[in-house]
Amino acid sequence: MRRTLSAWAAATALTLMTAPAARAALDELPMRLPAASSARAATAAQPSSWLVGARPAAATARIARAHGARRLEQDSVFRLPAARARAFAADLRRAGTLTYAEPNVRLRRMSAFDADPQGGPRRAIVDPGLNPPPPGDAAIAVIDTLVDTTLPDLSHVRQVNPGPVPGPHGTMVASAAAGQLNGSGVFGVFPGAPVLSYGLPQELTCGDAADAIVAAAEAEARVINLSFGAPDSCGTLFVAVQIAYAAGSLVVAAAGNEFAQGNPVIFPAAYPHVLSVAAIGADGRATDFSNENTAVDVAAPGVGVPVATPRAFDDDGVADGVTLADGTSFSSPMVAGAAAWLATVRPKLSNGQLADVLRRSALDLAPAGYDPGTGFGLVRMSGALAAPTPARDVLEPNDAIFFVNGTVFDEPDPFIWRGSGKRRLNGTADRVEDPVDIYRIRVPGKARFAIRLRPRRGDPDLFVYRGSARTTDDTSRRLARSTRGPKKTDSVGLVNGSRRARTMYVVVGVSVDGGGTLDAAYRLELQRLKRR
Repeated sequence: MRRTLSAWAAATALTLMTAPAARAALDELPMRLPAASSARAATAAQPSSWLVGARPAAATARIARAHGARRLEQDSVFRLPAARARAFAADLRRAGTLTYAEPNVRLRRMSAFDADPQGGPRRAIVDPGLNPPPPGDAAIAVIDTLVDTTLPDLSHVRQVNPGPVPGPHGTMVASAAAGQLNGSGVFGVFPGAPVLSYGLPQELTCGDAADAIVAAAEAEARVINLSFGAPDSCGTLFVAVQIAYAAGSLVVAAAGNEFAQGNPVIFPAAYPHVLSVAAIGADGRATDFSNENTAVDVAAPGVGVPVATPRAFDDDGVADGVTLADGTSFSSPMVAGAAAWLATVRPKLSNGQLADVLRRSALDLAPAGYDPGTGFGLVRMSGALAAPTPARDVLEPNDAIFFVNGTVFDEPDPFIWRGSGKRRLNGTADRVEDPVDIYRIRVPGKARFAIRLRPRRGDPDLFVYRGSARTTDDTSRRLARSTRGPKKTDSVGLVNGSRRARTMYVVVGVSVDGGGTLDAAYRLELQRLKRR
């Protein structure tokens, strides 16, 4: 089921750690306003623009016009200069429509430095003799600088917004994913795959990226590549990524190149429902620049990747429009190309299943098993094509109450149970990729019922909240919990004491206290019981 964006898109403040640790509630909204200070201090300490969210109302539209605020693709999210953001937010607050405010975080493209001239990275992913299918409808959206379509390798790319000047980074990224096999230049993992180029300014911000992601989702891009990021989480960008996931797009992102600079967690790669890609060298080991954390899913070559570049930027000594580049910026589109190839050959796979297949079929790299440097391992096309179809995880994204109650999307998720008989539902969760599963149920008046959570892998935990809850962090609205530990069934029994039917939320989370794993698979069972 594809979900569409409602008139109001909430943002979230999300904290992800490099190791399993306490995490802020996903439902928590950012509410930071520009500091009241001198113009000089504000210029030095504050970003050039802010993003402000508001509930849709006539007052919101009137105040936005008065302050000259520009609306983003996410309805009722506005961008305006930092100097005007505080007054704008204050007027919205007085009108009762302000929902959040946050800096328009500046993002960095994840290319590294001049590469050592070593060829052949594509062969690590695609076995010699494995021929790609004819390009189909599985388009790859490259959200970056505008792709240069005058290069023969990229003449098939469609520039969605051809106003910006083509830049080297987007051109390189697109060629790594889908450069044509035409006897010259370079060719990508999935040669000739359809590419949608969303050209963004050289100075890339959260708001620009969020707009392009939503536009790509609306254009039904099967894969969206994001070769940029920042250590600061941006709520507007997080919600844009979840909108794309709900629309059926697989978002692939570069894990980042700052390992030697403190190894920060980079967003959007670390957001849930994003396939995060690390870089390996010719020796099959994580490079000395690729970031390491538990958000990393898979790895791909990131050293000496042959790429196309606009001739005006080709400064390697031979102005042929071809160069070699390092960075997770180019590992990510190689995986995006593999995902588009897989989606073309196996079109019935959902975006979540595409990601699961790429993870589970990856070639494990040293050290053995999952590790934060290379994730599940090197993406291999032959393994992905032959891998079994994983179970479909339903109703995603459902990691926060505002994703399932009709706040972000145009309508609430359907009730998975309305109090009649017994309902069974299989699901999966992951502390990083899919932290919480939230389901809506409708309980008849005076009904007595039981909920059981049977673990199939890992250690899932069970919680139940009132329908009035707005965040899973609001324990005052929590009705029950069961956290019995690994391999044990969690269960709760409840009664709706009212004569009226009540909405409740069933929440499944993942514990690492006793299970030792980041992910879990489970069977959720709901059953109405006889009155005593």
